[in-house]
Amino acid sequence: MVLANTYYVDGAFTLKKGDIRIENGVITEIGKNLVSDEVMDCTGKYILPGFIDTHFHGAGGVKVSDENPDFDKMTMYLATQGVTSIALSTAVGTYTSLLKQVENVARYKGNDRGAKMLAINLEGPYISVHYKGAMNASHMIPPSVSQFEELCEKSNHMIKMITIAPELEGALTLIEYAVSKNIRVFLGHTGATYEQAVRAIEAGATGMTHTFNASVGLHHRNPGVLGAVLTDDRVSCEAICDYVHLHPAIIKLIYKAKGRDKINMVSDSVFVAGTDFDAFIETDGVTRYIKDKKITLANGTIAGSAMTLLDGVQNLLRAGYPVQDVAKMASYNPAKTLGVEAKVGSIEVGKCADIIVLDGTFALERTYINGKCVYSA
Repeated sequence: MVLANTYYVDGAFTLKKGDIRIENGVITEIGKNLVSDEVMDCTGKYILPGFIDTHFHGAGGVKVSDENPDFDKMTMYLATQGVTSIALSTAVGTYTSLLKQVENVARYKGNDRGAKMLAINLEGPYISVHYKGAMNASHMIPPSVSQFEELCEKSNHMIKMITIAPELEGALTLIEYAVSKNIRVFLGHTGATYEQAVRAIEAGATGMTHTFNASVGLHHRNPGVLGAVLTDDRVSCEAICDYVHLHPAIIKLIYKAKGRDKINMVSDSVFVAGTDFDAFIETDGVTRYIKDKKITLANGTIAGSAMTLLDGVQNLLRAGYPVQDVAKMASYNPAKTLGVEAKVGSIEVGKCADIIVLDGTFALERTYINGKCVYSA
């Protein structure tokens, strides 16, 4: 099959025009005037690498903390949103609940019509009760290498990311241990000072969880964790671009500070994404209110997103951000975080044909996973 006459983002993340050949689930040739028995004319359309969401807790009516989550339903819904690979994030419940969550993900075999389950993102429980966001403070525990080892074993070593508040006692030891196991450490849900954050970065932390959200604010005399991560080239910043978690001007600030190479676009969605749910729910002992795709606690604290990564991508593209930059932030950078950039995350010969087709208004037309069309508008 050849996708012809398209604008595509190449492996160097520049925007070009040409054809892409797919055979046996892999990109086999990129060029112009390619010949095939099956040609799809993509004139006026954009082809991007499929999105990789490394921070979300559920979608399509399914949440990771369900007793027996219907991951097929969730991953197939995500494919309709241009998401081709995921790292499913845990919900901070009891320690027993966390063990169950990671075991459920580890047992999941996947399906050929949904996003690939590549990893687990452990968002807590080693976070600050003072910056808990929508999480239940009673479920937060001090950093523990032995507990983390058990979680890794129960997950069949699928945990590839973890969020830690670096000011907690024992945090630096856990950061160093996680890094030694090639697990990416993100700072988040934290009131860390600038100095505490710098020490965590020196210990090996390389990311910030949903930047600006659930952390101490940026102050010109007390820069805090935000001052550290925004000015250190070793650190990548997650950005939730739903225009609820971050004002457009703050997204622009992160973009100017970090550039396209050091931003991971994420959704932080919960199970109501992709549903018409509009009421209140109780999740992990916390009541959340959903209204007009905004989720909050009773006090107004934002409690996850009702939107997907596609919504954030479209927000930035329609605001004029370069297509190639958005593609890198939504696909390649997350793939690199998970250590899978050799197989997915960019459009290059030899890589999996996990790609999406957008029309001229950036509406999603098609999603391909391993070269198979799993969604057509």
